[in-house]
Amino acid sequence: MANQYKGCCVSINCVDGSVVQGEVSGMSDDNETLILKRPFKNGIPHTEKEIRLKASMIENLKIIKAQLENEPVINGSQVTKNIKKNNAPVPKPNNVKQKNKAKSAPNSEPEQPPQNFTNHKERNDACFGVSLDTIVKEDFDFEKNLALFNKKAFYNKIHKKPDLVPHEKVSNKYKHNENVLHSTPVKFRQVTVPSPAINEYITDDGLVVPSITSELRWKLFNLVEENGLTTGRQNEIIGRAATEMVLQLLGGGYRFNPRNEHQWPRVVVLCGPNRSGAMGVNCARQLSSYGVHTVVVLSEPGLYTPQLANEMALYQFTTGTLITSAAELHGLLDPDFVVVSLADEQTDTVSRNITNWAKSVRSPLMAIDPPSQGTPSVVVKYSLVPALPLSYSESNGKIYLCNMGIPTQVFHLSGIQYKSPFGSKSVIPLHNNE
Repeated sequence: MANQYKGCCVSINCVDGSVVQGEVSGMSDDNETLILKRPFKNGIPHTEKEIRLKASMIENLKIIKAQLENEPVINGSQVTKNIKKNNAPVPKPNNVKQKNKAKSAPNSEPEQPPQNFTNHKERNDACFGVSLDTIVKEDFDFEKNLALFNKKAFYNKIHKKPDLVPHEKVSNKYKHNENVLHSTPVKFRQVTVPSPAINEYITDDGLVVPSITSELRWKLFNLVEENGLTTGRQNEIIGRAATEMVLQLLGGGYRFNPRNEHQWPRVVVLCGPNRSGAMGVNCARQLSSYGVHTVVVLSEPGLYTPQLANEMALYQFTTGTLITSAAELHGLLDPDFVVVSLADEQTDTVSRNITNWAKSVRSPLMAIDPPSQGTPSVVVKYSLVPALPLSYSESNGKIYLCNMGIPTQVFHLSGIQYKSPFGSKSVIPLHNNE
């Protein structure tokens, strides 16, 4: 027996799960021990030049390089020659569990598939009706199969209807206060005026707010003042609304945190010698009460209307700064915000030094009750207007309407059929009614 297999290279699966490979150099006299030289264990050269394996340690043996034509398999101590032509190993008994597949040593040939592989293949062919090997070898046509899911092309081909999807590009990025559904709000009117101006506005809720003429507006405010809502009280209302807008645009609670001592905002208020200027000084005084660093700039220091004089008397008790010379504007760096209260409907020109400075800053600008055609030579981002809007130009930016608390009967006395469009808010944005 030893002479018959001497010189053969064998691969042995041991009962302990290891794989031993080497060249047969002989066997013991009782055929119970196999002697291998140049051995490998689990694909790594053995430290010994020659090892001995007892038959009880051998679970399966395969000849990977032999001098004989057939490759016998040794199970235990018995050598069998009943080997198939494909050199497949003899199947193990059902009561013996097969160990983990071992790593092959260098120059070793891959092991043949187990005998039951053919049975699995036959079952797959019987189940699917076609060989799985043939299916796997075919290239998958991604473009052809993806076209099957093109519903738009499919429906157009069947129904031959025009595309119902709008061609305009719709942004899919929305703010927290925007509606994701692109639907046009229902427009209805609850304010009508006897002589409307050119533009019409619409609120976020779909209420139409008509613009009024300057003559109708003066008639309304004269009636309000005659019935007790004085100019000073009106200035306080719109000054309060402007203050709340500036505080929110500056960052609200995040910016006005008591621990945020190093980033306290600074606001510059540009004021003219008119009613709008008095509203601006009122706003500066109220902003100062929140700790905002305010700077009031008077465009014409020598001219004081009674309203402006009253507001300036109160502002002087704040910690804010007062600038009466246009030359001092050059020392002002970019503030956090600029309030523009320079002009009203009767104002034709504004100081060039002030308008040039306003155009040079990078801060956002908000106008309080500006003229309908805008502040001369100044373009603002926001405008806060009282009661009912005029027909404003684009230089006034986005229009916000302030609830002045005018009684409904006063509106009726001026010929305006009025029902409040404000809902629960004191300031609402207006949009052009296309």
